[in-house]
Amino acid sequence: MRILDRASFDRPVDNARRHDEQEGAVPAGSGRRPTAQTDIERARTPARRLRLLVCTPFPPRLDARHGGRATAQLLARVAERHDVALLCLRSGEDAPVDDLFVGRCAIVEEVLLPRRASARSPTLRRARWALGMLRGLPPWATDCRSGHYADRLRALAAEWEPDVVELHLQVMAQYASELVRSRARRVLVDYDPPAAWAAELVHGASGVRRLARRIELAAWRRYERATRSLFDAIVVFAERDVPAVSATAEDVRVVRIPLAFDVPDQPFDPLGDSPPTVLFVGGFRHPPNVDAARWLAQSIFPQVLEQVPEARLELVGDRPGEDVRRLAGGAVGVHGSVPEVAPYLSRAAVVAAPIRLGGSMRGKVLEALGGGKALVATPRAAEGLDAVPGEHFMLASTEEDIVAALIALLRDPNLRQQLAQRARAWALESLSWQRSVAEFERLYESLLLS
Repeated sequence: MRILDRASFDRPVDNARRHDEQEGAVPAGSGRRPTAQTDIERARTPARRLRLLVCTPFPPRLDARHGGRATAQLLARVAERHDVALLCLRSGEDAPVDDLFVGRCAIVEEVLLPRRASARSPTLRRARWALGMLRGLPPWATDCRSGHYADRLRALAAEWEPDVVELHLQVMAQYASELVRSRARRVLVDYDPPAAWAAELVHGASGVRRLARRIELAAWRRYERATRSLFDAIVVFAERDVPAVSATAEDVRVVRIPLAFDVPDQPFDPLGDSPPTVLFVGGFRHPPNVDAARWLAQSIFPQVLEQVPEARLELVGDRPGEDVRRLAGGAVGVHGSVPEVAPYLSRAAVVAAPIRLGGSMRGKVLEALGGGKALVATPRAAEGLDAVPGEHFMLASTEEDIVAALIALLRDPNLRQQLAQRARAWALESLSWQRSVAEFERLYESLLLS
């Protein structure tokens, strides 16, 4: 274990890692180190290097199988231009922080969440969530609660003296109260405002499940009101998220910065393999993705099979629960912890994004467009895109429209190849991180000058 002295903190970049026991800080990753060639490497040098303390509820990895992949891509760029300390939570199921960040960041620490008996017992897990809601914490925020993390955040803010502390996802907003003695500006990056999709889940439930959803919604609303006011600014990715966040942010500045995504050097196969496969990708800890997978497998795809009986459906994502796993069978496959999503994207004939809950921009949509795949997306899935429906992807608002679009693309290889090629061309032109990183930098500077 390496303990830093004050002189170490005063150096601009010090590749420091710490180690502790079970619920403590551990050295970041031992996996392969990916490359990250970007246009940011050729962009102008920022006016000054800032100290940024970045807090995430998972270890950032460029090969992540959930929305955190965009977080990792953003952080990789920012860490090239500024001095970054990374403090992340890590569960026993998570891979460690990507080695790339160990090399680029001034400090990297992982705080292990304790192994709880409730993880193996649905009854105990629901009891723990209920106790959390009595304390004002929604279930996901309860899962991310760690006294050791709070201690480390408080200590790092005092010792390293960052200019800005940036917390990613609303579940991490609970730690903002640990920064009241720090002079650092506080920024929350809110990927998909939880109360918004929690309210929509209430409308889709019935009976006891509806009551449980209403209780969770009330918890999210109380939690958001209690935490959002502790920040100097809140970043969202889509316009529809601005009013959703502003409603409980009091006078806090809410800024929209569009999400970007790495475009692979080579496109995926625009046609896919045989038999033709429909692919859905999404982290299954996020309720809107679970809703989309169930809608696709239970209602949409059976209608597709009636017209294209050789078709297959694959659901790929991090940590599928029982409600997703039981969708597997027949022409439907469920794949949880896969090493990489890229092979599934390459084999797929069509990528489907039937999102009907929540807001924000979707990494899964940007990844499909950037990889040159034919995409069918709902308006919610296409939120924040300036790609043109019908030219770069197929927009489908209703179940009937989604079914018709999938059938048309599965039956017509030429149609999906043309759509895929135009999608790829749009992504190469539009999905640059340069603009998004520059907008984050402008936000940091404006906060420090205010």
